[in-house]
Amino acid sequence: MIFYFLTLGKQADKQKLFKELLGDHLVEWILAVLIVSFLIWLIVWVVGRFRENEDRHVDARELLMQFAEMQREGDLTDDEFRSIKKRLVAPTKQGLDKDAVDADSDQAEINSQSDQE
Repeated sequence: MIFYFLTLGKQADKQKLFKELLGDHLVEWILAVLIVSFLIWLIVWVVGRFRENEDRHVDARELLMQFAEMQREGDLTDDEFRSIKKRLVAPTKQGLDKDAVDADSDQAEINSQSDQE
């Protein structure tokens, strides 16, 4: 019915409909629009914050592989690589006991790659 008035109805009917919808309830409509706008902004902000945190998360294994590549290219010395490796591997071993075997195998792989050079 509202669609009929808006598209096919006379101008007087349209004005009457808008007056009925907005006339006495203008303040309520404005508050409703403001509340909905705030909720949309809040949702977008929260989602943005979670995505920001996800982008910062980098796996220690990936970092270790990148540093091993830098060492192979000569950008890092052996001492620098060892200290970086020690800092990256220590927290993962403390936090993940069941993945310790995987971390050790990754370390062995990285060490063998750096020794081949």
